[in-house]
Amino acid sequence: INVKLEKKYSSLINIIKKHGIVDLTAVKACFSLLSAGDRIDRECAERLGIYQLSESRFMILKLLFDHEILSPLEMAKLTGVTKPTITSLITSLEKDGLIKRSSVPSDGRKLEITLTEEGRELIEKLFMEHSQWIANITRNLTDMEMEALVQILDKMFQNSSGK
Repeated sequence: INVKLEKKYSSLINIIKKHGIVDLTAVKACFSLLSAGDRIDRECAERLGIYQLSESRFMILKLLFDHEILSPLEMAKLTGVTKPTITSLITSLEKDGLIKRSSVPSDGRKLEITLTEEGRELIEKLFMEHSQWIANITRNLTDMEMEALVQILDKMFQNSSGK
């Protein structure tokens, strides 16, 4: 069984095939990976969307669950996104009643972010469910296949830098 390629990738393969400019097997391998990733991303967004969460909003809740209190700057460093993006996420999560922000007692200019009880209950329930779904994606792979997959993906990642 082959990966069902996204329509955009099927179209590109047909164009590449017509021009015969590169190894079609290599292109199909890369497009299979991209198609699988696209499908996983869509499914993830759909699953989290049921709870009005994006991956970023989910990540903020999980970080707060694990760390209990974080500053916006700490969140930005832990997630790898900009401080303005974190500020936007904090604002929306606070509006939804999932987190609260308060001033640091010793320095009123600094903020500390914590989960509300509603946020804590949601992430406790959702984290286990989401983790099981992620693990299920590779359920029919052996340990050796998973190790090989990680090595292959690492090589593809290194090659993608264009160097």
